[in-house]
Amino acid sequence: MKSISKSFRYLIVSVVLGGLAACTSVTVKTDYDHSASFGKYHTYMLDTAASGLGPTNNAVLQQALRSSLAARGLKETSGANASLYVVAAVITQQKLNVLPGGGVAVTRFGAYRTWAMNAEVQQYTEGTLIIDFVDAKTKKLVFRGLGQAAVGSQGENANAIQEGVTKIVAQFPGPGAS
Repeated sequence: MKSISKSFRYLIVSVVLGGLAACTSVTVKTDYDHSASFGKYHTYMLDTAASGLGPTNNAVLQQALRSSLAARGLKETSGANASLYVVAAVITQQKLNVLPGGGVAVTRFGAYRTWAMNAEVQQYTEGTLIIDFVDAKTKKLVFRGLGQAAVGSQGENANAIQEGVTKIVAQFPGPGAS
């Protein structure tokens, strides 16, 4: 009986950990031109026309960018007065996640691990948010941020967009950098 309760605990822990893994957060990567003088960037013009999003999530993206950039001390302006162009886009890609089968078998002789006989294959869509910061005068890319997460419901996607923008803009080495 002791081995059954121990196996049951392993099962509960596995279910809880699997549930936590399903709550994906946005993974962010950034890179920038180390020779760029980021102190000169104080204004920006936003371009999300080709974002690849529907109207609702495009509005979420624009609002998230505006609020995050304002929090960093950057002011939105028209094209002629902008020191930066901020260009955002989203692409999606089908992915596979293969989970090996097997597990724990419980017998009257105790529990033992089984071999992987049947693998579980999960197909999902991964979304990648790309935010480029381009010097308005030289037209050179000075900063790029990528945020990746699994695509979910409308609300989950809006939260992922907000989280991705916040994390990416926080790593921009311009005004208001901490």
